[in-house]
Amino acid sequence: MTTAGGQFAYWQVMKLFIWVLPAVVLIRTSELRLRDVIGLSHVRSILLWGGGLLFAASALIDRAVGHRPLFSPSLTWSFVGGVVVAPAVEEITFRGAVLGGLLKRYGFLAANTLTAVFFLGIHLPGWYSQGRLWAMLAHPIGGALSIFIIGWTLGLVAYKSKSVAGSTLTHILNNLFSAL
Repeated sequence: MTTAGGQFAYWQVMKLFIWVLPAVVLIRTSELRLRDVIGLSHVRSILLWGGGLLFAASALIDRAVGHRPLFSPSLTWSFVGGVVVAPAVEEITFRGAVLGGLLKRYGFLAANTLTAVFFLGIHLPGWYSQGRLWAMLAHPIGGALSIFIIGWTLGLVAYKSKSVAGSTLTHILNNLFSAL
């Protein structure tokens, strides 16, 4: 019998195999270098574009207006997965592999819009398994439309910062200050 923490850790390791390894292969077959995709040499752009100040400010205002605590009171595996693991895995996959590959064939607007649609699509099975699919589709503000807009914005951040590290930082800040 496994514990909830052990099961969570198992799924985080599985994400690496299911998402990151194929993403790295796609990055390599797109003739991109992983080092360039991550783009740690663009520190100024990462901080400028990836600071996520707008996301963080809007989430903090939403929490304050809703009389909810600004930060999660406890450091759980779910918190770490949602704030650190998911953003890193999703950004390498979507902004690194998918957007990077699509930019080889399409302009930024088309490539980023397709990537945002795919990003929205990966949220659908989770919503379905949680019994929230119809609610997330029927109420797009805070649901499907919000995920699409966040995905599109993360693509813009990655593109402008020339770095997946920039969009990862924004994604981390968004998740830190939003639903968690």
